[in-house]
Amino acid sequence: MKMPRSPLPGNPMKSGRVCLSLALSLLVARAALGQDTPQRSLDAIFAAKDDKTRDKLISALAGRELTDHAAAREHALGLQRRVPAALPELKIAHEGALDYPYQVRTRRTVYNNYAMVDLPKGLSRDKPVPLVIGLHSEKGTAWYELSGLRACLRTGAGGLGDCILACPQALNRGLTSHDPTTNPPGITEYFGWGPKQEGVDTVLNLIDGLVRDYNIDRDRIYLTGGGMGGEACFRLAQLRPCQFAAICVRDALPMHYLTELKPNDGKQIADLRAAGKLGEQPVEFPWLLAHRNMPVTWVHANDDKKYPTAWARKARDAMQQAKLPLQFHEYEGFHGSAKVELIAQALGEMLQHRREPSPAELTARGMKGDDNPGNNRHGWLEIKQQTWQGKRGDWPEKQAAGGLVTVSTSKAENLITVTSEGVSELVLWLHDGLIDLSKPIRLVVNGKEREPVTLKRDQGVLAQTAWDMRQTGEAYTAKLAVRP
Repeated sequence: MKMPRSPLPGNPMKSGRVCLSLALSLLVARAALGQDTPQRSLDAIFAAKDDKTRDKLISALAGRELTDHAAAREHALGLQRRVPAALPELKIAHEGALDYPYQVRTRRTVYNNYAMVDLPKGLSRDKPVPLVIGLHSEKGTAWYELSGLRACLRTGAGGLGDCILACPQALNRGLTSHDPTTNPPGITEYFGWGPKQEGVDTVLNLIDGLVRDYNIDRDRIYLTGGGMGGEACFRLAQLRPCQFAAICVRDALPMHYLTELKPNDGKQIADLRAAGKLGEQPVEFPWLLAHRNMPVTWVHANDDKKYPTAWARKARDAMQQAKLPLQFHEYEGFHGSAKVELIAQALGEMLQHRREPSPAELTARGMKGDDNPGNNRHGWLEIKQQTWQGKRGDWPEKQAAGGLVTVSTSKAENLITVTSEGVSELVLWLHDGLIDLSKPIRLVVNGKEREPVTLKRDQGVLAQTAWDMRQTGEAYTAKLAVRP
Protein backbone atom coordinates (compact mmCIF):
# COMPACT_ATOMS: atom_id res chain seq x y z
CA MET A 1 0.00 0.00 0.00
CA LYS A 2 1.45 3.37 -1.03
CA MET A 3 1.38 6.24 1.42
CA PRO A 4 0.16 9.58 0.03
CA ARG A 5 2.86 12.05 -0.81
CA SER A 6 3.48 15.04 1.36
CA PRO A 7 2.70 18.30 -0.45
CA LEU A 8 6.24 19.42 0.42
CA PRO A 9 8.89 16.72 0.06
CA GLY A 10 11.55 16.27 2.71
CA ASN A 11 11.49 16.70 6.46
CA PRO A 12 7.93 17.80 7.45
CA MET A 13 9.23 19.86 10.38
CA LYS A 14 11.67 21.65 8.08
CA SER A 15 8.89 22.18 5.55
CA GLY A 16 6.74 23.67 8.29
CA ARG A 17 9.49 26.10 9.20
CA VAL A 18 9.88 27.07 5.55
CA CYS A 19 6.15 27.75 5.29
CA LEU A 20 6.22 29.88 8.43
CA SER A 21 9.24 31.81 7.18
CA LEU A 22 7.55 32.45 3.83
CA ALA A 23 4.36 33.55 5.55
CA LEU A 24 6.20 35.97 7.81
CA SER A 25 8.16 37.36 4.84
CA LEU A 26 4.88 37.93 3.03
CA LEU A 27 3.43 39.70 6.04
CA VAL A 28 6.48 41.97 6.25
CA ALA A 29 6.09 42.85 2.56
CA ARG A 30 2.35 43.45 2.87
CA ALA A 31 2.87 45.65 5.92
CA ALA A 32 5.52 47.67 4.10
CA LEU A 33 3.14 48.21 1.19
CA GLY A 34 0.29 49.19 3.48
CA GLN A 35 -1.82 46.20 2.38
CA ASP A 36 -2.36 44.70 5.80
CA THR A 37 -4.75 45.55 8.63
CA PRO A 38 -3.40 46.50 12.06
CA GLN A 39 -4.96 43.36 13.52
CA ARG A 40 -3.20 41.06 11.04
CA SER A 41 0.06 42.85 11.60
CA LEU A 42 -0.27 42.35 15.35
CA ASP A 43 -1.07 38.67 14.80
CA ALA A 44 2.15 38.29 12.80
CA ILE A 45 4.20 40.05 15.47
CA PHE A 46 2.94 37.80 18.24
CA ALA A 47 3.38 34.71 16.02
CA ALA A 48 7.00 35.51 15.10
CA LYS A 49 9.44 32.89 16.38
CA ASP A 50 12.50 35.11 16.70
CA ASP A 51 13.30 38.70 17.65
CA LYS A 52 14.84 39.55 14.28
CA THR A 53 11.64 38.74 12.39
CA ARG A 54 9.54 40.52 14.99
CA ASP A 55 11.68 43.66 14.82
CA LYS A 56 11.27 43.75 11.03
CA LEU A 57 7.50 43.53 11.35
CA ILE A 58 7.39 46.32 13.92
CA SER A 59 9.78 48.53 11.92
CA ALA A 60 7.57 48.15 8.84
CA LEU A 61 4.69 49.73 10.81
CA ALA A 62 6.59 52.72 12.21
CA GLY A 63 4.99 56.02 11.23
CA ARG A 64 1.88 54.46 9.68
CA GLU A 65 -1.29 56.13 10.87
CA LEU A 66 -3.66 53.99 12.90
CA THR A 67 -7.24 54.52 11.82
CA ASP A 68 -9.47 52.00 13.60
CA HIS A 69 -7.50 52.62 16.79
CA ALA A 70 -9.99 51.39 19.39
CA ALA A 71 -10.47 47.99 17.73
CA ALA A 72 -6.74 47.62 17.05
CA ARG A 73 -5.79 48.38 20.64
CA GLU A 74 -8.42 45.99 21.97
CA HIS A 75 -7.05 43.32 19.65
CA ALA A 76 -3.54 43.94 21.00
CA LEU A 77 -4.73 43.57 24.59
CA GLY A 78 -6.47 40.34 23.61
CA LEU A 79 -3.24 38.93 22.17
CA GLN A 80 -1.49 39.73 25.44
CA ARG A 81 -4.18 37.78 27.31
CA ARG A 82 -3.91 34.64 25.21
CA VAL A 83 -5.51 31.63 26.89
CA PRO A 84 -2.91 28.85 27.37
CA ALA A 85 -3.38 25.77 25.20
CA ALA A 86 -3.16 23.51 28.26
CA LEU A 87 -2.44 23.89 31.95
CA PRO A 88 0.92 22.51 33.13
CA GLU A 89 1.00 19.23 35.04
CA LEU A 90 2.75 20.01 38.31
CA LYS A 91 4.16 17.49 40.76
CA ILE A 92 3.05 17.10 44.36
CA ALA A 93 5.82 18.56 46.51
CA HIS A 94 4.64 18.63 50.15
CA GLU A 95 1.32 18.49 51.99
CA GLY A 96 -0.64 18.76 48.76
CA ALA A 97 1.22 21.82 47.49
CA LEU A 98 2.36 21.70 43.89
CA ASP A 99 5.96 22.11 42.79
CA TYR A 100 6.25 24.76 40.06
CA PRO A 101 9.78 24.69 38.58
CA TYR A 102 11.02 27.72 36.66
CA GLN A 103 14.23 29.42 35.66
CA VAL A 104 15.63 32.69 36.92
CA ARG A 105 17.44 34.25 33.97
CA THR A 106 19.89 37.03 34.72
CA ARG A 107 22.57 38.64 32.64
CA ARG A 108 25.26 36.46 34.20
CA THR A 109 23.67 33.03 34.48
CA VAL A 110 20.51 30.91 34.63
CA TYR A 111 19.30 29.40 37.90
CA ASN A 112 16.79 26.58 38.35
CA ASN A 113 14.30 27.50 41.04
CA TYR A 114 10.83 26.52 42.23
CA ALA A 115 7.69 27.87 43.85
CA MET A 116 5.08 26.06 45.92
CA VAL A 117 1.62 26.57 44.48
CA ASP A 118 -1.98 26.03 45.57
CA LEU A 119 -4.59 26.07 42.80
CA PRO A 120 -8.23 27.04 43.43
CA LYS A 121 -11.02 24.53 42.94
CA GLY A 122 -12.57 24.52 39.50
CA LEU A 123 -9.48 26.02 37.84
CA SER A 124 -9.71 25.95 34.05
CA ARG A 125 -7.82 27.45 31.15
CA ASP A 126 -10.90 29.45 30.12
CA LYS A 127 -11.57 31.38 33.35
CA PRO A 128 -9.27 34.23 34.46
CA VAL A 129 -8.20 33.87 38.11
CA PRO A 130 -6.44 36.22 40.54
CA LEU A 131 -2.81 35.54 41.53
CA VAL A 132 -1.28 36.08 44.99
CA ILE A 133 2.52 35.91 45.29
CA GLY A 134 3.71 35.23 48.86
CA LEU A 135 7.31 36.15 49.74
CA HIS A 136 8.87 34.49 52.78
CA SER A 137 10.88 36.26 55.48
CA GLU A 138 14.64 36.12 55.98
CA LYS A 139 14.41 32.96 58.08
CA GLY A 140 11.38 31.53 56.30
CA THR A 141 10.86 29.26 53.31
CA ALA A 142 8.36 28.92 50.50
CA TRP A 143 6.58 26.21 52.49
CA TYR A 144 6.29 28.38 55.63
CA GLU A 145 4.82 31.25 53.63
CA LEU A 146 2.30 29.01 51.88
CA SER A 147 1.38 27.45 55.22
CA GLY A 148 0.66 30.94 56.56
CA LEU A 149 -1.58 31.75 53.60
CA ARG A 150 -3.40 28.46 54.12
CA ALA A 151 -3.96 29.35 57.76
CA CYS A 152 -5.47 32.68 56.70
CA LEU A 153 -7.63 30.83 54.18
CA ARG A 154 -9.06 28.63 56.95
CA THR A 155 -10.16 31.75 58.86
CA GLY A 156 -12.20 32.83 55.85
CA ALA A 157 -10.01 35.54 54.31
CA GLY A 158 -12.36 36.96 51.71
CA GLY A 159 -11.55 35.82 48.19
CA LEU A 160 -8.26 34.05 48.98
CA GLY A 161 -9.71 30.67 48.07
CA ASP A 162 -10.42 31.87 44.52
CA CYS A 163 -6.76 32.76 43.87
CA ILE A 164 -3.70 30.92 42.69
CA LEU A 165 -1.30 31.09 45.65
CA ALA A 166 2.36 30.95 44.61
CA CYS A 167 5.26 31.16 47.07
CA PRO A 168 8.76 31.10 45.55
CA GLN A 169 11.88 29.95 47.35
CA ALA A 170 14.54 32.67 47.49
CA LEU A 171 17.58 31.65 45.45
CA ASN A 172 20.02 29.48 47.46
CA ARG A 173 17.89 29.75 50.61
CA GLY A 174 19.05 27.10 53.06
CA LEU A 175 22.14 26.27 51.01
CA THR A 176 24.44 29.14 51.97
CA SER A 177 26.19 29.83 55.26
CA HIS A 178 27.99 32.80 56.75
CA ASP A 179 31.26 31.06 55.90
CA PRO A 180 31.34 30.79 52.07
CA THR A 181 34.01 28.06 52.23
CA THR A 182 31.49 25.64 53.72
CA ASN A 183 28.88 26.12 50.98
CA PRO A 184 28.13 23.35 48.46
CA PRO A 185 29.97 23.58 45.11
CA GLY A 186 28.67 26.45 42.98
CA ILE A 187 26.64 27.98 45.84
CA THR A 188 28.17 31.29 46.87
CA GLU A 189 25.40 33.68 47.90
CA TYR A 190 21.86 33.88 49.27
CA PHE A 191 20.13 36.53 47.18
CA GLY A 192 16.91 37.08 49.11
CA TRP A 193 14.41 39.16 47.09
CA GLY A 194 16.89 41.82 46.04
CA PRO A 195 18.10 44.47 45.59
CA LYS A 196 20.52 42.35 43.54
CA GLN A 197 19.14 41.40 40.15
CA GLU A 198 19.02 37.69 40.95
CA GLY A 199 16.69 38.30 43.88
CA VAL A 200 14.41 40.66 41.97
CA ASP A 201 14.17 38.30 38.99
CA THR A 202 13.29 35.38 41.28
CA VAL A 203 9.91 37.06 41.72
CA LEU A 204 9.38 38.76 38.35
CA ASN A 205 10.39 35.69 36.30
CA LEU A 206 7.94 33.60 38.34
CA ILE A 207 5.10 36.02 37.61
CA ASP A 208 5.95 36.03 33.90
CA GLY A 209 5.86 32.22 33.85
CA LEU A 210 2.55 31.96 35.68
CA VAL A 211 0.98 34.57 33.38
CA ARG A 212 2.14 32.48 30.42
CA ASP A 213 0.99 29.11 31.82
CA TYR A 214 -2.33 30.08 33.42
CA ASN A 215 -5.23 32.36 32.58
CA ILE A 216 -4.30 35.05 35.11
CA ASP A 217 -6.57 38.05 35.64
CA ARG A 218 -4.09 40.84 34.78
CA ASP A 219 -6.00 43.31 36.92
CA ARG A 220 -5.78 41.12 40.04
CA ILE A 221 -2.14 40.24 40.70
CA TYR A 222 -1.07 40.81 44.32
CA LEU A 223 2.07 40.70 46.47
CA THR A 224 2.25 39.84 50.15
CA GLY A 225 5.06 39.10 52.58
CA GLY A 226 6.50 39.74 56.01
CA GLY A 227 9.90 41.01 57.15
CA MET A 228 12.27 40.60 54.23
CA GLY A 229 9.27 39.58 52.10
CA GLY A 230 7.41 42.73 53.12
CA GLU A 231 10.38 44.92 52.20
CA ALA A 232 10.39 43.20 48.82
CA CYS A 233 6.70 44.00 48.33
CA PHE A 234 7.47 47.71 48.64
CA ARG A 235 10.51 47.46 46.34
CA LEU A 236 8.88 45.32 43.64
CA ALA A 237 5.85 47.60 43.64
CA GLN A 238 8.28 50.34 42.59
CA LEU A 239 10.11 48.26 39.98
CA ARG A 240 6.98 47.07 38.19
CA PRO A 241 4.16 49.25 39.54
CA CYS A 242 1.91 48.76 36.53
CA GLN A 243 1.73 45.01 37.25
CA PHE A 244 0.17 44.82 40.71
CA ALA A 245 -3.31 45.61 41.96
CA ALA A 246 -2.26 45.98 45.63
CA ILE A 247 0.25 44.75 48.22
CA CYS A 248 -0.10 43.50 51.80
CA VAL A 249 2.97 43.81 54.06
CA ARG A 250 3.60 42.49 57.55
CA ASP A 251 6.13 43.94 59.97
CA ALA A 252 8.29 45.65 57.35
CA LEU A 253 9.16 49.14 56.14
CA PRO A 254 9.13 50.95 52.80
CA MET A 255 12.52 51.59 51.21
CA HIS A 256 14.42 54.04 53.42
CA TYR A 257 17.80 55.37 54.45
CA LEU A 258 19.18 56.85 57.68
CA THR A 259 20.52 60.37 57.55
CA GLU A 260 22.90 60.31 60.54
CA LEU A 261 24.29 56.76 60.60
CA LYS A 262 27.04 55.33 58.44
CA PRO A 263 25.61 52.97 55.80
CA ASN A 264 27.97 50.05 56.44
CA ASP A 265 28.22 50.14 60.22
CA GLY A 266 26.17 47.05 61.04
CA LYS A 267 27.44 46.92 64.64
CA GLN A 268 26.17 50.42 65.40
CA ILE A 269 22.72 49.53 64.08
CA ALA A 270 22.70 46.22 65.98
CA ASP A 271 23.66 48.00 69.22
CA LEU A 272 20.96 50.65 68.77
CA ARG A 273 18.39 47.96 68.00
CA ALA A 274 19.36 45.93 71.09
CA ALA A 275 19.06 49.06 73.23
CA GLY A 276 15.63 49.86 71.74
CA LYS A 277 16.89 53.22 70.41
CA LEU A 278 17.11 52.55 66.67
CA GLY A 279 13.68 54.11 66.10
CA GLU A 280 15.00 57.43 67.48
CA GLN A 281 17.34 57.83 64.50
CA PRO A 282 16.26 60.21 61.67
CA VAL A 283 15.04 58.31 58.62
CA GLU A 284 13.90 59.22 55.09
CA PHE A 285 11.40 57.37 52.88
CA PRO A 286 12.02 58.72 49.35
CA TRP A 287 9.49 56.54 47.49
CA LEU A 288 6.33 57.04 49.57
CA LEU A 289 4.57 59.33 47.07
CA ALA A 290 5.11 56.76 44.31
CA HIS A 291 2.57 54.52 46.10
CA ARG A 292 -0.21 56.86 44.99
CA ASN A 293 -1.49 54.21 42.57
CA MET A 294 -0.52 51.18 44.66
CA PRO A 295 -2.97 50.39 47.50
CA VAL A 296 -1.06 49.19 50.57
CA THR A 297 -2.43 47.14 53.46
CA TRP A 298 0.10 47.21 56.28
CA VAL A 299 0.20 45.19 59.51
CA HIS A 300 2.81 46.28 62.10
CA ALA A 301 3.55 45.52 65.77
CA ASN A 302 3.49 48.33 68.33
CA ASP A 303 6.79 47.07 69.80
CA ASP A 304 8.80 46.09 66.72
CA LYS A 305 12.52 46.49 67.34
CA LYS A 306 13.73 44.96 64.07
CA TYR A 307 11.67 47.35 61.92
CA PRO A 308 11.15 50.13 64.47
CA THR A 309 7.54 51.01 65.10
CA ALA A 310 8.42 54.72 65.30
CA TRP A 311 9.65 54.59 61.69
CA ALA A 312 6.53 52.73 60.57
CA ARG A 313 4.37 55.42 62.15
CA LYS A 314 6.37 58.16 60.43
CA ALA A 315 5.85 56.50 57.05
CA ARG A 316 2.16 55.90 57.84
CA ASP A 317 1.59 59.56 58.78
CA ALA A 318 3.30 60.78 55.59
CA MET A 319 1.24 58.45 53.42
CA GLN A 320 -2.01 59.42 55.12
CA GLN A 321 -1.20 63.13 54.84
CA ALA A 322 -0.62 62.66 51.09
CA LYS A 323 -3.98 60.82 50.92
CA LEU A 324 -2.40 57.64 49.56
CA PRO A 325 -4.47 54.41 49.49
CA LEU A 326 -3.28 52.92 52.82
CA GLN A 327 -4.91 50.63 55.40
CA PHE A 328 -2.66 50.52 58.48
CA HIS A 329 -3.22 48.00 61.29
CA GLU A 330 -1.05 48.36 64.41
CA TYR A 331 -1.36 45.47 66.84
CA GLU A 332 0.00 44.84 70.34
CA GLY A 333 3.03 42.61 70.26
CA PHE A 334 6.56 42.19 68.95
CA HIS A 335 7.98 41.65 65.45
CA GLY A 336 6.13 38.91 63.59
CA SER A 337 3.57 38.14 66.31
CA ALA A 338 0.34 39.21 64.57
CA LYS A 339 -2.61 36.85 64.94
CA VAL A 340 -3.77 34.90 61.92
CA GLU A 341 -7.17 36.58 62.05
CA LEU A 342 -5.63 40.05 61.63
CA ILE A 343 -3.43 38.95 58.72
CA ALA A 344 -6.45 37.29 57.09
CA GLN A 345 -8.40 40.54 57.46
CA ALA A 346 -5.55 42.49 55.84
CA LEU A 347 -5.34 40.02 52.94
CA GLY A 348 -9.09 40.33 52.43
CA GLU A 349 -8.72 44.13 52.23
CA MET A 350 -5.91 43.74 49.68
CA LEU A 351 -8.06 41.52 47.49
CA GLN A 352 -10.79 44.18 47.27
CA HIS A 353 -8.61 46.22 44.93
CA ARG A 354 -8.37 45.89 41.17
CA ARG A 355 -5.62 47.40 39.08
CA GLU A 356 -6.41 50.55 37.13
CA PRO A 357 -4.22 50.15 34.01
CA SER A 358 -4.56 53.77 32.89
CA PRO A 359 -5.15 56.05 35.91
CA ALA A 360 -5.68 59.74 35.16
CA GLU A 361 -2.91 60.70 37.62
CA LEU A 362 0.46 59.06 38.27
CA THR A 363 3.38 59.77 40.57
CA ALA A 364 6.72 58.02 40.09
CA ARG A 365 10.28 58.25 41.33
CA GLY A 366 13.11 56.68 39.38
CA MET A 367 15.16 53.80 40.75
CA LYS A 368 18.75 52.98 39.89
CA GLY A 369 20.28 49.53 39.81
CA ASP A 370 17.69 47.37 38.08
CA ASP A 371 17.69 46.44 34.39
CA ASN A 372 14.28 44.78 34.15
CA PRO A 373 12.09 45.85 31.25
CA GLY A 374 9.79 48.55 32.55
CA ASN A 375 12.21 49.94 35.12
CA ASN A 376 11.51 53.68 35.60
CA ARG A 377 8.21 53.20 33.75
CA HIS A 378 5.07 53.69 35.78
CA GLY A 379 1.99 52.96 33.65
CA TRP A 380 1.92 55.50 30.85
CA LEU A 381 4.79 57.54 32.36
CA GLU A 382 8.42 56.65 31.63
CA ILE A 383 11.42 58.52 33.04
CA LYS A 384 14.22 58.63 30.48
CA GLN A 385 16.83 61.01 31.96
CA GLN A 386 17.16 62.02 35.61
CA THR A 387 19.55 62.93 38.40
CA TRP A 388 20.20 60.76 41.44
CA GLN A 389 20.05 61.84 45.07
CA GLY A 390 22.92 59.82 46.53
CA LYS A 391 26.60 59.36 45.84
CA ARG A 392 29.05 56.50 46.35
CA GLY A 393 29.35 55.87 50.07
CA ASP A 394 25.77 56.89 50.90
CA TRP A 395 23.07 54.45 51.90
CA PRO A 396 22.23 52.23 48.86
CA GLU A 397 18.61 53.39 48.98
CA LYS A 398 19.71 57.02 48.79
CA GLN A 399 21.99 56.24 45.84
CA ALA A 400 19.07 54.54 44.07
CA ALA A 401 16.58 57.40 44.46
CA GLY A 402 16.05 59.35 41.24
CA GLY A 403 13.79 62.12 39.96
CA LEU A 404 10.18 62.62 41.03
CA VAL A 405 7.35 63.19 38.51
CA THR A 406 3.59 63.62 38.74
CA VAL A 407 1.50 63.60 35.55
CA SER A 408 -2.24 63.96 35.10
CA THR A 409 -4.73 64.18 32.25
CA SER A 410 -8.04 65.97 31.87
CA LYS A 411 -10.13 64.81 28.91
CA ALA A 412 -12.61 67.61 29.51
CA GLU A 413 -9.87 70.20 28.82
CA ASN A 414 -7.71 67.85 26.70
CA LEU A 415 -4.92 68.83 29.07
CA ILE A 416 -1.78 67.05 30.28
CA THR A 417 -0.04 68.46 33.37
CA VAL A 418 3.54 67.53 34.30
CA THR A 419 5.25 68.44 37.57
CA SER A 420 8.82 67.20 37.91
CA GLU A 421 11.92 67.48 40.04
CA GLY A 422 15.29 66.08 39.00
CA VAL A 423 14.02 64.81 35.62
CA SER A 424 15.34 66.16 32.31
CA GLU A 425 13.45 63.88 29.89
CA LEU A 426 10.33 61.73 30.10
CA VAL A 427 7.99 59.92 27.72
CA LEU A 428 4.22 59.77 27.98
CA TRP A 429 2.57 56.74 26.37
CA LEU A 430 -0.99 57.66 25.42
CA HIS A 431 -4.26 56.31 24.04
CA ASP A 432 -7.73 57.79 23.60
CA GLY A 433 -8.86 56.54 26.99
CA LEU A 434 -6.45 59.05 28.55
CA ILE A 435 -6.67 61.97 26.11
CA ASP A 436 -8.44 62.80 22.83
CA LEU A 437 -5.72 62.24 20.27
CA SER A 438 -7.85 63.65 17.44
CA LYS A 439 -7.55 67.16 18.92
CA PRO A 440 -4.62 69.41 19.87
CA ILE A 441 -3.39 68.61 23.38
CA ARG A 442 -2.72 71.36 25.90
CA LEU A 443 0.51 70.78 27.83
CA VAL A 444 1.46 72.42 31.13
CA VAL A 445 4.97 71.61 32.44
CA ASN A 446 6.03 72.79 35.89
CA GLY A 447 3.36 75.49 35.91
CA LYS A 448 4.04 76.89 32.42
CA GLU A 449 1.74 76.22 29.47
CA ARG A 450 3.45 75.30 26.21
CA GLU A 451 2.28 75.30 22.63
CA PRO A 452 -0.50 72.75 21.96
CA VAL A 453 0.74 69.35 20.76
CA THR A 454 -0.76 67.34 17.92
CA LEU A 455 -0.05 63.60 17.93
CA LYS A 456 -0.71 60.89 15.37
CA ARG A 457 -1.99 57.46 16.33
CA ASP A 458 0.85 55.25 15.18
CA GLN A 459 0.69 51.56 14.25
CA GLY A 460 4.36 51.20 15.13
CA VAL A 461 3.81 52.56 18.64
CA LEU A 462 0.89 50.19 19.18
CA ALA A 463 2.87 47.21 17.90
CA GLN A 464 5.98 48.03 19.94
CA THR A 465 4.16 48.66 23.21
CA ALA A 466 1.84 45.68 22.76
CA TRP A 467 4.86 43.40 22.55
CA ASP A 468 7.19 45.13 25.03
CA MET A 469 4.48 45.53 27.69
CA ARG A 470 2.88 42.11 27.31
CA GLN A 471 3.85 41.08 30.87
CA THR A 472 1.82 43.92 32.35
CA GLY A 473 -1.02 43.95 29.82
CA GLU A 474 -0.77 47.49 28.41
CA ALA A 475 -0.76 48.97 24.91
CA TYR A 476 -0.61 52.55 23.64
CA THR A 477 -1.19 54.28 20.32
CA ALA A 478 0.86 57.50 20.63
CA LYS A 479 4.10 58.69 22.17
CA LEU A 480 4.92 62.14 23.55
CA ALA A 481 8.46 63.08 24.62
CA VAL A 482 8.68 65.91 27.16
CA ARG A 483 11.73 67.80 28.38
CA PRO A 484 10.81 69.66 31.60
